[in-house]
Amino acid sequence: MKKTTAIFFLLLFAAITCAQTTFRTLVPAKPVPAGESFRVQYVLQGGAAKDFTPPDFYPFRLVEGPAIYPSKGNVPGSPSRNYIFTLVAPQPGHYIIPGASVSVNGSVLRSAAAAILVISSDREAAPVNPEFVQSSEYYLRPGENVQEKIRQNLYLKLSVDKQTCYVGEPVLATYKLYSRLESRSDIIKNPGFYGFTVFDIIGLADNQLGTEKVNGKDFDVHTIRKVQLYPLQPGRFTIDPIEIRNKVEFSRTVMNRKTGQKIAEGLFHKTEDDTPASGTQTVETDMRTEPLTIDVRALPEKNKPADFNGAVGTFLLSTRLEKNRLAKNEEGFLLITISGKGNFIQLGAPQVEWPPGMEGFAAVLKDSLDKLKMPLQGERQFRYGFVCTAPGTYQLPAIRFSFFDTDSNRYRSATAASLTVTVGAEEKKERPAEEQQLSITALGEKKSRIAIGVVFLLVLLILAYWILKKKPAAPVPEIPAPERPSVGELFRGAGILLPGEDTAFYQELHRAAWSYFESAFALSGSAKNKDHLFTLLRGKGVEEPSITGLADLFSTCEAGMYTRASLPAGKEQLLEQAKTLLEKMNESLF
Repeated sequence: MKKTTAIFFLLLFAAITCAQTTFRTLVPAKPVPAGESFRVQYVLQGGAAKDFTPPDFYPFRLVEGPAIYPSKGNVPGSPSRNYIFTLVAPQPGHYIIPGASVSVNGSVLRSAAAAILVISSDREAAPVNPEFVQSSEYYLRPGENVQEKIRQNLYLKLSVDKQTCYVGEPVLATYKLYSRLESRSDIIKNPGFYGFTVFDIIGLADNQLGTEKVNGKDFDVHTIRKVQLYPLQPGRFTIDPIEIRNKVEFSRTVMNRKTGQKIAEGLFHKTEDDTPASGTQTVETDMRTEPLTIDVRALPEKNKPADFNGAVGTFLLSTRLEKNRLAKNEEGFLLITISGKGNFIQLGAPQVEWPPGMEGFAAVLKDSLDKLKMPLQGERQFRYGFVCTAPGTYQLPAIRFSFFDTDSNRYRSATAASLTVTVGAEEKKERPAEEQQLSITALGEKKSRIAIGVVFLLVLLILAYWILKKKPAAPVPEIPAPERPSVGELFRGAGILLPGEDTAFYQELHRAAWSYFESAFALSGSAKNKDHLFTLLRGKGVEEPSITGLADLFSTCEAGMYTRASLPAGKEQLLEQAKTLLEKMNESLF
C-alpha cells in the first residue's frame, strides 16, 4: 500500500511539474508578404533551458538568430526564455513552421508546429493598424529629418556602478546599444581598459537581448559587453569609448513591420549584398560612447600589515596537506585555499616559510569562481609541491593572509594553524611484481577473450567497409599547420627599446606578447582577455607554472606602463624571461 501511494505521489508531482513548464511556437497571426522578414519565437516558461535545438527552416531564408532573452513568464520567479529567429518567405503559399526542442530538467520538450500564410507583395497594401504605424520607426515619413530620427532612436550607452573606488575594488562597466530602428551595427573599435585587470561577464557571443522603456518608448537593448574592472594602482583612469558603424534601413512606404537589429564584430567586412531593397533607403552613421573617468584611491597606509599583498574584499583562509606521512624522497603537497569575495584574479600566491631541510616549489593555481557575482565570489587554491632532504618530523609554520575589507574600510588578517609532516627512512614501496601479474591461467583466459573480441571487431569493420564503399567519401583537403612564429623576431622591437624610456619598452613588450597569442588563437575584440587566454592555454596542455609566469609577465608590463613603481626584475631580465616562456609554449601551441 505504501509503495502504491509513493508511486502515485511521484506521478502526480511529475504531472504538476510538466504542467507548469510550457514550450510554444509563436508566429505572426496576420499574413506575411513574400520577400519581407518576420519573426518566429520559441517561448519556454517555467523551466531552466538547456541544449536548445532549432528546426530546419527550409524553404525560408534565415536572416538572423537565435536572439535569446528572458521572456515575461506568467508565474513570478519562474525561469523563462525566448528564442527569436528572423526569417524571409521565398514565395506566397501556406507553410508550416516546425517546432523546436529544448532540454528541461533532463527531459526533452518539443514545441508544436505552427501554420503561416505568405501572400504576394502586391497584396501587402492590406489595411494597416494606424497605432502600429505611429509606434514603428521603420517608416520614414515625408520631410522627416533622417539624422534626427536616428539620434532619437539609436544610441550607445556606457554605464558604471561607481566612479570612485579603492585599488583592487571592482567597477562594473556595461556597454549597451539601444535601438528602435532596423539596423546592422559593426564594432569598429573596442574599448581599452588601461590600468585595470579585466574580467568579462557578458560578451557579444552571449546574445544578451532585452527591452527597456526610455521616455515612455520601448527600446530593443543589446548588451555588447559587461566587465568587472579591478584597478591596478591609484590615479585617474579613463575608460576608452567603444565605436560602432551602423547601417540603418528605412521604408518610404507605410508597412506593418517590426524593426530588428544585428550587431557583430567585422560585420561589414563579410561578403554580402548591400543593395537597398525596392522602396527602402539605407543610411550609414558612426557613433561612440563618451570617455568616462574613474578615480582610484590608494589604500590607506595606516595599520597596513607587513604581509599585505594587495588583496581587497572579504576572505577566509584554510590549509591542509594531501598526505601527513611521506616516504623518503616522496613529493608532498601543501594546499592553501582562499575563499570569499574580492579581487581573486589579482591574488598572488601566499608566502610559505619552508623549514630547514624542506624545499618548496612554485604553486599551481586552481580557480572556482562565479563570474556573475560582483565582486567575484568563490575560491582560489594554491598547490605547493615540496620534498624533504632527510627523514624526520617537519613543522610547517602557520600561514597568514592579510586583506583590505572595503565593507569596514579596515585591514584584516586570516591565519591558518601550523601543519606537521613526518618523513620515513624507507623509500616508497611499489607493489610486488607477483601482485601486478595475473596467473598464467587467468592471463590465458583473458587473451582468449581479447582474441574473440578482435575477430568480431574485424568482421564488423569489413561489413562496414563494403556498405560504405558504395558511397565514397569526398576527399578532405589537407589544412596546413600554422607556421611557428620566431620569438626572437617577435621581441626584436623590445630589444631595440631596452636603452630607451621605460614606458615605451614595457608597452612594446606587452604588445609583442599579445600579438603572439592573437596569432596562435585568432583572438580579437572581447575574446582578447587574460582569463580567456589562460583557459585556451590550459586546453592546449600548457603547464600551470608557464601560465603563472605569463600572468606575472603581463602584470609587470602593465605596472611598468601605468606606474612609476620599482619593479623586481630589470628590463633585460624580463625580456629574457619572456623569450624563454614563449619558446617553451611554442612546443605546445605549434
